[in-house]
Amino acid sequence: MELPEPPPCTVVGKEEEELLKQAFFSWAEFSRFFDKWCQQRLVMFSVKNSTRVARSPWAGVPPLYRLIHVLKYSYVLLVCKDVHSPNQPAEWSCQPSCPAFITLKLSPLRDRLVVSECQLTHSHPACPRRFAYHFRPGHLLANACLPVRMTNRISKQFVAPDDVRRLLSYCKGPDHGVLDALHVLEGLFRTDPEAKVKLVFVEDQAMVETVFFLTSRTRALLRRFPRILLVDRLPALQGVLDLLAVLCVDGAGRARQAACCVARPGTPSLLRFVLVSLLQSAPDVKGRVRCLTAGPEVAAQLRAVRQLLPCARVQICRAQGLETLFSKAQELGGASREDPGLWPLLCRLAGASSYAAYSEALAELRAQGPDAFVKYFDHNWAPRHDMWVRFRAYEASRDLDACALVRGHRRRLLSHLSPSHSVAQCLRDLVAMQWADAAGEAASEG
Repeated sequence: MELPEPPPCTVVGKEEEELLKQAFFSWAEFSRFFDKWCQQRLVMFSVKNSTRVARSPWAGVPPLYRLIHVLKYSYVLLVCKDVHSPNQPAEWSCQPSCPAFITLKLSPLRDRLVVSECQLTHSHPACPRRFAYHFRPGHLLANACLPVRMTNRISKQFVAPDDVRRLLSYCKGPDHGVLDALHVLEGLFRTDPEAKVKLVFVEDQAMVETVFFLTSRTRALLRRFPRILLVDRLPALQGVLDLLAVLCVDGAGRARQAACCVARPGTPSLLRFVLVSLLQSAPDVKGRVRCLTAGPEVAAQLRAVRQLLPCARVQICRAQGLETLFSKAQELGGASREDPGLWPLLCRLAGASSYAAYSEALAELRAQGPDAFVKYFDHNWAPRHDMWVRFRAYEASRDLDACALVRGHRRRLLSHLSPSHSVAQCLRDLVAMQWADAAGEAASEG
């Protein structure tokens, strides 16, 4: 059954022309843009007709399958909504007399949504009072049957099995993004009722932003081996997710996954959020952590991390620090892979076994290094040399190659993650890894 097409836009004004130039690389991007656009003009549109990307015959073919979750729609017709007169109930209803509409379609390259047609001349004046009463930010992203008042209330809180079931009972709309993620968490609780799960929803939207979880088994591991913690962060995993894992080091020097967090890219203060959630899950480990090794991003959240773990030395993983330094040197135009003279010098700095060796390498960097990079280094890295230079490493971990442990965990993690770009599938893979680890441990003990 073909969807009815709106009448063609015969007169293109300046406003229509500006909108026709817009392109959006996700349905979420369009929805956020459209909220601001409507608020500026005091107008409201609703979806009259749509076709999902999942219905397209090519949607399941790699790499186009990612469009199912990212773009969601291949066709959307938005029509103006007006209210009844003041003497009638204040309800939104489609007004056929208003010709305003917007058509959104997949671009010919099938990698973005574009405004293909629009008519923005309304047959009624804007009413700020009625708009303020009826407009709900994020309504294009919300699951039709999942109230945002509920997601706002439960956001950033630990959820219990009953909370997940209650959310699922409301989740009956066609948007499977949040629905599938909740089904994964329901399965986790069914197998492990003592698991700890914290959900964060985008404010005023029924859209999962962050999920933190640890199982009862990994919480027991954390309580048994809290002394040295490692943080492995994979930014922009598969293009649309950040994944952060906290590892504890057991008595045999092995890195064991304690907790996981899946978040949308660019989520601010993610490390702090994960550490807070970790300590809320196992508060007795707070004073027992002696060393935390994380990526260079820990420097930006250093004060918060030290408040959370007052007895821990905070360190930057040397391998990640070196990569960050060299990338910055390339960005500032002072290094290239073809001329790797700076790389050995940075390795000498990071691997210095004494203060004298570090001072010698530092003097050489300042004498030979590009001015812009030296200035950046002196401002951002030299004052924090105790966090990333080997001779200042925490005594108990000096003979422990934290970077090798993180790399080993990352290789194993990437080998178990499927190519799906959804939060739900990433959670499903992570939970499956937990059960595989538990089964392996049970077999070795048996």
